[in-house]
Amino acid sequence: LSRLSPGALELASTLGEGGMGIVHGARQLSLEREVAVKTLKKDQRTPSAALKLLREAWITGALEHPNVVPVYDVGLEADGSPRIVLKKIAGRSWAELMGDAKEVRRRFHASDLLEWNLRVLMQVAGAVHFAHGRGVIHRDLKPENVMIGEHGEIYVVDWGIAVALRDDGSGRLPLARDATEMAGTPCYMAPEMLGGRPGLLTPRTDVYLLGAILFEIVVGHAPHEGDSLMEIIHRIARSQWDLPAE
Repeated sequence: LSRLSPGALELASTLGEGGMGIVHGARQLSLEREVAVKTLKKDQRTPSAALKLLREAWITGALEHPNVVPVYDVGLEADGSPRIVLKKIAGRSWAELMGDAKEVRRRFHASDLLEWNLRVLMQVAGAVHFAHGRGVIHRDLKPENVMIGEHGEIYVVDWGIAVALRDDGSGRLPLARDATEMAGTPCYMAPEMLGGRPGLLTPRTDVYLLGAILFEIVVGHAPHEGDSLMEIIHRIARSQWDLPAE
């Protein structure tokens, strides 16, 4: 990878951060446009973390779809750790809007909140179907990982734990057949995501997660809830969803 020239990006404020990574707003000077730049936190700059960030970039970059956030470039920081340049999404997560009828009406002129949520879900499902056609499983579909732009654009984000269904021989992407660890967001997880044996993950795993989002749309909360992680794990394993009568 060639190093980005020092003047290529002008970093601005922090947009968000997770366990390993941090996202800054930036100006891409060559094109005079606002972008997002994702890097590793200073204390997380290890070879394994770098590979994970690169894998996220490779997977996302390979999924050119209207509902997948575009990757503009991958480069290296001065210390050799990777950074990803992405489209900057001016908007809010679906999780913030899913239950807010007033805000959805104000921002998107949608009078029926249920219909609006179902239309969002349909576009998310389209992006997931596209990914499956490219041999990729997302594994962490949830409202927090869907961004809604200012004009109603919908982006499925955070492909950090995605896995590939097919081995392309490059060794760049983690394979679904080797994924035996517990991974994902517990309150939405499918039983096979608890791990333990290889070869459990299939496209149906993502379909289950889409169903979990649909459950939240109509019921008002995620399907697996509990007072402790162990209670939630038991609920995931049983996978018996309780739908209220209404």
